[in-house]
Amino acid sequence: MPTCLVFGSANFYGRALTQLLCHERKQQTADVWEIRGVDKILPQLASFPADVLALYSTIDYRMGNLRCRGFLEQAFKRDDGKPWDFVFNFAAEHKFGQSDQVYDQDVRQLSDNIAQLAGQHSVGVLVQLSTALIFAGSSNSQCTEDSAVDGAQTTVLAKCHADAEASARLAGVPVVILRPALCYGPGDRQNAVPMLIMAQLSKQDGDNRMPVLWDKDLRISTVHVADVAAAALATARWQHQKPAAVATFNLADAGDTTNARLAQAVGSLFGVEPSFQNVAVNFIVKRLKTAELAEEVNQSLLGPWMDLLAAHGVSNSPLSPYLDQEHPYCRLDSQPRGVDGSRIASTPGLKFEYQHPRLSPAALREMVEEFQAVGLWPAIPI
Repeated sequence: MPTCLVFGSANFYGRALTQLLCHERKQQTADVWEIRGVDKILPQLASFPADVLALYSTIDYRMGNLRCRGFLEQAFKRDDGKPWDFVFNFAAEHKFGQSDQVYDQDVRQLSDNIAQLAGQHSVGVLVQLSTALIFAGSSNSQCTEDSAVDGAQTTVLAKCHADAEASARLAGVPVVILRPALCYGPGDRQNAVPMLIMAQLSKQDGDNRMPVLWDKDLRISTVHVADVAAAALATARWQHQKPAAVATFNLADAGDTTNARLAQAVGSLFGVEPSFQNVAVNFIVKRLKTAELAEEVNQSLLGPWMDLLAAHGVSNSPLSPYLDQEHPYCRLDSQPRGVDGSRIASTPGLKFEYQHPRLSPAALREMVEEFQAVGLWPAIPI
């Protein structure tokens, strides 16, 4: 069975991959597996549920400064001197609202270092987690792997991930690049969370209507984080068996999520009805600068959310309705985010199937209930 090195093991994506690898190990002979997780934080500080946290004591977990090449070099070294079968770079920053310098250091430079070290250590496969935000264009069609990448890049986050892809392609070992659409699931704290909070607040107001911006049919494709993890392991195995230079896959479910479908799934969970702004309101909204729109929405939600947290004894939650300008929902009207994720499921020999074929209220419920269990969300029945 494979030896696996996971950078970013304690973040949103890396947690899901760590869970999957530990599950796979349990199905096999444990002593032939080697799983090393590497990240900049202690799992004990990540607000993981107890069962997830327990997994980190069963792997070789190492905490350190991911910006330090020396630390990364040590992470690549194994006691027997052999190269890793699979190296997963899940550490590149995906959080919105960071400074240009942070994105440069924690996406571009980090990925460049990992790619170089992967080549120097002759690893079996390097899997680079990128993002579907790198695609260009303003149409409402679905982007394929062959669609144009935005050379100008409207956000620094997307630009740095495009550069990180370029670094991975030069690693000199078999490479897989994964481009997930808007990702949700246990541990997501920024992608679907703002709309979940908006629905919770709408329910608390007793209005039973949740205001939703933008046109109903605008695409904002989605993928469950468990499917991202499964895709990473499946493509690593596939690439290891019949290595090619670089394989690139989009990750998006077949549900073809639109603004309406996203709002309906969220609204159904909380028992509120999405209320799409009328044509006149959207006409005005479209003429606001993105920064002005984001600020208006944020100011109307932050106060009530903080009040709700306080009323239910939640004193230190990282969850927020705040929509950063880099969040794809802020730019949905000018940059719809349709992604075609079918190639990975139709590639011969890969045998990959999405376990979450569409965004569902049940999957969103799992997110909220976990937040409640670890004390990050008000204990309100949903």
